Amino acid sequence: MTRVRVSDIQSSDVTVNKNWKKLSTLWDQISKLQTRNQRLESKISTFYEQAKLQFESYEIQTCSLTAIKVERLISFIARRTIKGERRDALYELIHEELTALESNPFWTESTAELRNSFQNQIAADAQNQAEKSPEPDEFETEAFRDMLEDMLGVDIDFEHEKLVEMMKNPQDFEQYFHDIALSHKEKHADIENIDSMDEDELDEDFFERAFNNFKQEESAPSIDDIKMLFKSSDLNKLYKKVASRLHPDKESDESLKREKHELMQQLSKAKRDGDVFTLLQMGQKWLPDFELDLSPSALKSMIRVLETKVKSLNHQHRDISSDSSLKGIVWNRFSARSKKQQQTNIQEHIDSLIVCQADIQECIDTLTTVKSVNAYLKERIEEERWNYFPNVGDMHGCPF
Repeated sequence: MTRVRVSDIQSSDVTVNKNWKKLSTLWDQISKLQTRNQRLESKISTFYEQAKLQFESYEIQTCSLTAIKVERLISFIARRTIKGERRDALYELIHEELTALESNPFWTESTAELRNSFQNQIAADAQNQAEKSPEPDEFETEAFRDMLEDMLGVDIDFEHEKLVEMMKNPQDFEQYFHDIALSHKEKHADIENIDSMDEDELDEDFFERAFNNFKQEESAPSIDDIKMLFKSSDLNKLYKKVASRLHPDKESDESLKREKHELMQQLSKAKRDGDVFTLLQMGQKWLPDFELDLSPSALKSMIRVLETKVKSLNHQHRDISSDSSLKGIVWNRFSARSKKQQQTNIQEHIDSLIVCQADIQECIDTLTTVKSVNAYLKERIEEERWNYFPNVGDMHGCPF
């Protein structure tokens, strides 16, 4: 058995044997990798906040103009002189602009009113057409089905008769749209309400339950390695002593009690996850003189666990760099090797938004009569015919 103080693990003076030297090297490497990852996360967050300050107002202004344009276009649905292909193009354009508006992460206003207005106008238009037209045939109902599927993004499995009723009755439209929205909301609520494990559990069976759910990954240490470290070494004893030191009930000051509560959550999570490094790291801070008494096999198990920690931190670094969150997207789009190039990238985006705003404002100023709307839609249709890939929307205000 080898005895060593927890505070000595990172010391270069630990020369008890080859494995302890290796353990010390791994410990030092993990500390450096953690610092590297934290530095990158901080760098991305700082860059995001600074970049957002520069172009967020332009994004919001672009979105505001887009909302005005959508409202203007919706107001022309009721005009009967917009017919056939141009009416279809009008529906498509409104849907695309609304979708772009809703997908812009900088736009926090609700589009529910615009969506409802759009749907109500479509319903009223469908009823008006039904009243003036003979019973729709199968070709017309299938075209109607395609329009609904494109607009809602769901499969419409109604029979021909049901579609005819929906084309005739706007109330059926509204109820169907309401049901789709409610279903979408409930689906996401179910995901958000998944219960997480209570990190404050400290009873005797805590580890057994955690390890039963432990998923072994390729090149990861075996469950037996981790069990050995916690059951056959002083790590379990170290955990209990640190837990006793950090117990929030021992503090009378509320701020210290909250701090200890957070530390206890971190400690219990380390135990639940078999995170040897975090446990020893907390031991270094709170019980630096605690002596570990490890057998050669337990020492080898600890080395395997720390080697996996190194791999995990390298994976984490790659994940941070390719993060799909808004911060990560802004970082990957606008960051560069030099601050000068970063600023150039941001300014180019701002310039593109200014041009976009001018285009939208021109549309708003121009689209004041049925004649101007018909001309605008005709031009849009002709442009799409000349393009092999149809235009899928301007995506105004959405740089991502």
